[in-house]
Amino acid sequence: MNHADPQTIKNINEAAMREFITHGYKNASLRSIAREAGVTTGAFYGYYKSKAEVFDGIIAPHAGFLRELFAESWASYDDFGKSRFARLIVYTFDNIDVVRLLVSGSEGTKYADFFHELTELMADGLKPYCGDLKTDFVHSLISGLFASYCELVIHDAGRCKAGNAMQTLWDFYEAGWSRLLK
Repeated sequence: MNHADPQTIKNINEAAMREFITHGYKNASLRSIAREAGVTTGAFYGYYKSKAEVFDGIIAPHAGFLRELFAESWASYDDFGKSRFARLIVYTFDNIDVVRLLVSGSEGTKYADFFHELTELMADGLKPYCGDLKTDFVHSLISGLFASYCELVIHDAGRCKAGNAMQTLWDFYEAGWSRLLK
């Protein structure tokens, strides 16, 4: 990427974000991004190699934060999720457009299976506490929790409603986990 004109980069990133939000990555038009940013397609390529590079530049810092949130070591089973999901909700609604892209606009990118990746991170963190539970079963439970979270994002639940819903979901899952793990 060419760092010669920060304002042009900002314009391209903002135009790309609007295009990705409206159409998702797969259906976003590089020509539309360039036009809305006030540059030619040729000039766009002076700043970015591809539409994928722009998308990655927008998403990568947020994906990194979320990976770290769920990859942190688990001090105990009690550390498993409640505080992480509370931080997830706060982060989500502070960065709703980017998270919405991760949830439903990343088809065709390396982020298309991002929540599967987070599921794997949580499953790995839980391994020491799972005893005889099958890995596939643990994965399914965590995947269901993330699917519920994604539904809250897709349906624009809002911070308060989503926070309450995630608290209820966590209470439900925690009761099940507590019974299974005794």
